[in-house]
Amino acid sequence: MFDWRSYDTSDTRWISSALTSGLRLHLRTRAQSGQGNPVLFVHGATFSSRLFDIPHPDVNWLQSAANAGLSPYALDIRGYGRSKPESFPLDAAPYAQAKEAIADIGDAVNWISARHGGQPVALVGWSWGSMTTAQYVINSGTGKVASLVLYAPIFAQRNTEWLKDLADPADPERLNDFKAYRRIDLPSTRLRWNAQLPDEADWRQETVLQALVAASLADDPQSDDTHPPSFRVPNGTFIDLWEAFNAREPYDPTHLTCPVMLVRGTQDPTSTRSDALALFDRLGAKQRQYVEIANGTHFINAEAQASLLFNVVHQFLNSV
Repeated sequence: MFDWRSYDTSDTRWISSALTSGLRLHLRTRAQSGQGNPVLFVHGATFSSRLFDIPHPDVNWLQSAANAGLSPYALDIRGYGRSKPESFPLDAAPYAQAKEAIADIGDAVNWISARHGGQPVALVGWSWGSMTTAQYVINSGTGKVASLVLYAPIFAQRNTEWLKDLADPADPERLNDFKAYRRIDLPSTRLRWNAQLPDEADWRQETVLQALVAASLADDPQSDDTHPPSFRVPNGTFIDLWEAFNAREPYDPTHLTCPVMLVRGTQDPTSTRSDALALFDRLGAKQRQYVEIANGTHFINAEAQASLLFNVVHQFLNSV
C-alpha cells in the first residue's frame, strides 16, 4: 500500500492575517526555500495548498520548483487546508470571497518578500487563484510581484455547465443560497476528475488521487465527522465564479503589466481555450506567453504531463 505520509515532508510556516485579528494563515515550503528566487503558489476553489504539495514523488510541484532553483511557498487561503478560523459555522454566509483571499495573498507576499531581503515575489495562481492573484497584482501588489503565472486561468466567459451547478434549482438566473462551506470526499473527487478524462486515458495514477485526498483529509480535524471522511471547503469562491461564468469581468487585464504566462491543459472544461486566449490578447504585459499542454485536464499538475507543466513554468519564472 502506498505510504503518502513518507512523502509529506514540507516545512510549515504560520503568518498573521492583517485583515482578521486572531486568524493565522498556513504556508508550506520545501527544501531549499530561502535560497532561490521566491515564488508563491495560490490554490483554487476546492483544494488547498495540498494541490501543489501532493505527497507523492511524481507530482510534488513544490519539490520540483525547489529542484529548479526556486524558493517555493504555497498558501492556504482562509478556510482552506490548515488556515481554519476558530469559529467556522456551517450556517453562516459563504466564507472567503476574492477580497479576503486577496488580503491573504498580500500577507503571504509581504512575509515572503521580507524573508528574502525585500525581493519581489513571483506568483502562480490556479483556477480561482488565477482571478485572485491577478487582482492582487493590479491593486495592492503593485511593485511587489516579479512575474505572474495564471495556471488553468478563468476570466470572463459564459460557462453553461458551471452555471447549472451554481444556480438556484428553482431559478437558473440566480446563484444558489450556499452555506459557509461544503464537504469534499474521495468519491466526489474521483467523479469530477474522471468526467474530464477521455475513455481509456491513462493520465492519472490511483496513488496520486489517494494521496491528494488523504492528505487533504488529514489537514481538517473534523474530516472524520462524516462517512466517508470529508474535508471542509469554503463556498465564497462560488460568488466570484458565478460572476466570471456569467461573463462579468473581475478585473481589467490591460493593467497586468508584469511578465505573465497563461498555461492550461487541452481537456480542461473549466479554463476554456477561448476564455484564456481572450484574456491573453488583452494583457497589458509586453512580456507574455500562452502555453497549452495536450493530454491534460484541469488537474494537469497531478497527471502524466505534470513534469512538462512544471518545466515550462519554471523556465518562465527563471527567465524574467
